[in-house]
Amino acid sequence: MALWCLSYLSPRFREETNAAMARGTAAEFGVEVGLQGNEFVDPAEEAVKKFNELTALGVDGEARDKERANIPAMVEQGLEALKDYGPPSQTQERIEIKLDGVQLPIIGYTDFTWDTKGEVIDLKSTTRLPSCITAPNRRQGAIYKKAKGNHSMKFLYVTPKKVGFYELENCQQDLEEVRQTAIRVERFLSLSDDPEVLRSFVIPNYDSFYWNSPATREQGRKVFGY
Repeated sequence: MALWCLSYLSPRFREETNAAMARGTAAEFGVEVGLQGNEFVDPAEEAVKKFNELTALGVDGEARDKERANIPAMVEQGLEALKDYGPPSQTQERIEIKLDGVQLPIIGYTDFTWDTKGEVIDLKSTTRLPSCITAPNRRQGAIYKKAKGNHSMKFLYVTPKKVGFYELENCQQDLEEVRQTAIRVERFLSLSDDPEVLRSFVIPNYDSFYWNSPATREQGRKVFGY
């Protein structure tokens, strides 16, 4: 919550991209390029170019090199898993839902949508393959599932060596968790119109990977005082 306050209640600060986040964006981009079927474009090369752009400034060199090396195999694994799908109907499709008791709409962007198949697929790159859809991803998928109605919702986890393909089912509880979280965030924001007051209610946990960036930690120390 402290990082959320730092990111969204401090207009002059936006969390930097770290190597793992950039790798995820780049791998997804490479798969998107590959699904278009242009034989004159190398999806892995395009993915690496994207990664280099995203990490040109402010990313640790060792972490950058390590994550860059993972990208070509991840793109290859993702394209192999989706080889029978063909070009998607939409990529980064904007969706919006309203939930009872939540004042503001919840907005998201789906990775890949195939209307002819009635499927939405979200791609996650990871170095450790989960055995099922993770809890945060279930909540994300529940939002997409509600927005897309009759479409099925699937998650494709790709590592450099293998993939996991899982369909989200029975996600009513996951959507309720989203709703309850949103209600509490809105209640928190209603306590004050002063961002400094709101930030004074939360405690940063610098041991969390969310604070891995030295620049983010330094900004946190400036804002929270330690």
